Amino acid sequence: MSVTQDAFAPDHYLSRPWGLKSWLLTTDHKRIAWLYMISITGFFFLAGFAALLIRLELLTPEPLFMGSDAYNRMFSLHGIVMVWFFLIPSIPATLGNFLMPLMLGARDLAFPRLNLISWYIYSIGGLFTVASIILGGVDTGWTFYTPYSDQYSSSFVIPAVIGVFVVGFSTILTGLNFIITTHEMRAPGLTWFRLPLFVWANYATSLMMVLATPVLSAVLLLVAVERMFGLGAFDPALGGDPILFQHLFWFYSHPAVYIMVLPAMGVVSEMIAAGAQRPVFGYRGMAL
Repeated sequence: MSVTQDAFAPDHYLSRPWGLKSWLLTTDHKRIAWLYMISITGFFFLAGFAALLIRLELLTPEPLFMGSDAYNRMFSLHGIVMVWFFLIPSIPATLGNFLMPLMLGARDLAFPRLNLISWYIYSIGGLFTVASIILGGVDTGWTFYTPYSDQYSSSFVIPAVIGVFVVGFSTILTGLNFIITTHEMRAPGLTWFRLPLFVWANYATSLMMVLATPVLSAVLLLVAVERMFGLGAFDPALGGDPILFQHLFWFYSHPAVYIMVLPAMGVVSEMIAAGAQRPVFGYRGMAL
């Protein structure tokens, strides 16, 4: 009896069925990383197209093909999509999802279904943001500063705010998954100071995601509620304080700088160490 070579082929994330259903219902961390890669790349090109239009408009001192209001909406589109839908999730959601279990010696992340749900939440948040673009755009910039965003803007602030609010839950769930996986699913003998620096970078990033993102979600919810119902959180006429928005917003958005850069530093650390075939000098200090 002959035995085909396929019988001994290992089970691989690319060797499984390629139907749309198998990808959309997968719990394989590698396939979910690819789903994120495709979605994030799409948003990158959308934000990049807005940047291209901005730069073309700046070729001449006088308006070239769009007025000041359209220009404001275009750079707001660029900022909102590039920051919230590309820079923040880019490395953790793609390389982090793909490599973290492999580097930890785990079969998958701690919560595979939650990992898939986080991608669906990310996609739903993106749909709200795209809806704001289709309806006419938003002109507040990516920071949604009050009092302009909650009182004076005539653009479609609510769908854009809801989009960023929703995508924050995807960030929180991804960070939570990484933290628990790092704590509970390391291979035997893989102690903390044997972890690759890429794992350390994503672990530190995940802590910031889980601790800081709820503050952003809360303040954006307040903006939406005040704009719709006149709550009075940031409107001085109603006893609010517009500067409070900035305090709460930057409680998240300053750590967001490190959410963007720390995973990249982990990638660079691994690439240099592999290319030089030497361990990173000062590993413990770098990890701490």
